[in-house]
Amino acid sequence: MAITKIWKVSERLDITIDYAVNGDKTEQKLYVSGINCIPNTAFNEIKNVKKQFFKTTGIQGFHGVQSFIVGEVTAEQAHKIGLQLAEELWGDRFQVIVSTHLNTDNIHNHFVLNSVSFLDGKRFCNTKKDYALMRKTSDRLCEEYGLNVLQQEDKYIKYATSDLYKELMRDSIDYAIANAKDYEQFIQILKDLDYIVTDINGTLSIRRDPYKRNTRIERQFGYKYSKENIYKRILETQPEFPYSPEPYLLFSRSYERYNNEKQKHLQFKGTISYLIYQYEKLLGINTEIFSKSNITKMTPELIQAIKKMDEFSKQVRFLSKNNINTEEELLNYEKLAYDRINPLKSERENLWKKHKRTKNDDERKNIENKIIEISKKITPLTEEIKHCNNIKLRLEKIKKSELHQKLEEERQN
Repeated sequence: MAITKIWKVSERLDITIDYAVNGDKTEQKLYVSGINCIPNTAFNEIKNVKKQFFKTTGIQGFHGVQSFIVGEVTAEQAHKIGLQLAEELWGDRFQVIVSTHLNTDNIHNHFVLNSVSFLDGKRFCNTKKDYALMRKTSDRLCEEYGLNVLQQEDKYIKYATSDLYKELMRDSIDYAIANAKDYEQFIQILKDLDYIVTDINGTLSIRRDPYKRNTRIERQFGYKYSKENIYKRILETQPEFPYSPEPYLLFSRSYERYNNEKQKHLQFKGTISYLIYQYEKLLGINTEIFSKSNITKMTPELIQAIKKMDEFSKQVRFLSKNNINTEEELLNYEKLAYDRINPLKSERENLWKKHKRTKNDDERKNIENKIIEISKKITPLTEEIKHCNNIKLRLEKIKKSELHQKLEEERQN
């Protein structure tokens, strides 16, 4: 069963594209496809079609979603269904990006559709008839794949659509926090994602057409999303490539960042191969599943294995960089990391208290800059402590496994 929804994108289609193809949500773009366009250059291709037919103003595109119930589909199935849906509905006339997000319990597809047809320059309007066809086609495809079909009961549809809307809303807020260098840009990114933002008396609310009621962010999503904590999260998590006011730059920078990460991984390939051999026994990971002969198609099991391999690679580099060869050295390093991070966290917390008390704008800005600098020191230490904890857990599993094996051998003898 799948819930469908589609919204117009009035401005900044590049931001919507960047959000849809985000590597953190799509397993590093394993589940991103283009229909009548190439995902990596889609925004420029879409712009060229608009220029060709002199239709660069007005509605820029449409952002659709198809969300499945928990545990009903694999990522591969969801992406395949999404591609078929987009191909049937829009593939003969429009450029479409299809991406499958795996970052929530509900696997869901995103569709970003050019508002102008490459075939004849006519606009897609998204009438009630168009949406009914989208829902009907989605139901048929779900049935063909052996999934439950949505029962068209108004109350249920309203409830399910509301759940999807809230899920997308929280996803959008997290995305804006991660890409903004300050609170003003956070608000701007939400607006570029077609949200109407209201910030009155310290209460932050947003909504998106066709919904008429504002949603208070903190009340809906909890204390982590209070205005004060959003402000803190933005300052403490500064993006590598800050949001750019120029159209197209954010998407191109995001793709550049993805390519850079991939090149870094390839650069270390030889070293990692050697270290894997050295540390495989210590970390208890079987890397044979990554041989080319074993990789035939992308499956949920393989995705999980790739995640483990990625984490393993980071752990290997961490151990090698810090010359950690024994469990005792690991524990000593972790203790030193805590000794270094705790004073920094205390200092940052004191700065936040000072920030709250001061009324002088210049002083507040100065404190914020200090918080940003301290956060830059805290982030790598947090990552190192995370590696230490994960390696310790793995070592415990190895010890239990070895003990179990020894007891089993003694019992058999």
